[in-house]
Amino acid sequence: MENSLLKAALEQKILPAVTFSSASEALAVAEALLKGGLHVMEVTFRTGAAAESIRIIRKNLPEMYIGAGTLLSAEQVIQAMDAGAQFGLAPGLNSTICKNAIKNHFPFVPGVMTPSEIELANEMGFKILKLFPAAQWDGARFLKALQDPYQQLEIQFIPMGGVTINNMYEYLQLKNVIAVGGSWLASADLINAKQFNKITEQVKEALLRTK
Repeated sequence: MENSLLKAALEQKILPAVTFSSASEALAVAEALLKGGLHVMEVTFRTGAAAESIRIIRKNLPEMYIGAGTLLSAEQVIQAMDAGAQFGLAPGLNSTICKNAIKNHFPFVPGVMTPSEIELANEMGFKILKLFPAAQWDGARFLKALQDPYQQLEIQFIPMGGVTINNMYEYLQLKNVIAVGGSWLASADLINAKQFNKITEQVKEALLRTK
């Protein structure tokens, strides 16, 4: 699949995953991320506010790359595309969802956790994969062990699940990691407390750690 948009979106090496309880929160959070210098975010489809949140951000902040995360059905892929999402992600490798994304030319990042899943995803044409849940499987050591066997496939990973400001560099120093992702940059607690300045501060600190 064409990965040029994904590579551009992930150029800053960080993908914050944000879950909105209400679409009214979307613009303030996206603006806080941009103010911190980050031009990409994932809006998870864990609530009914996801599609409308994507629409609002895309309409008002065209400079922000928007991904739709936690896509668990082909219907959600279509909903994400209709809302304006530029790419999608899933926690697992679901062939129906993958084929739907390919059919609709929707840049997509399926989730994997085993060598067999990595090979199946590669066979379908996916070169950027989400490793989930990363920390629970000692993700950095796992990815390091995959480097040599899968070097010829030129696969790159986005580890998510348990990635934090404290361990992100351990992942980013690996040559098969294109970016790290997680919810810590814009957590539900920070959003609920409307601590948007704190989100901006955390983004700035995280970006410094990618250098």
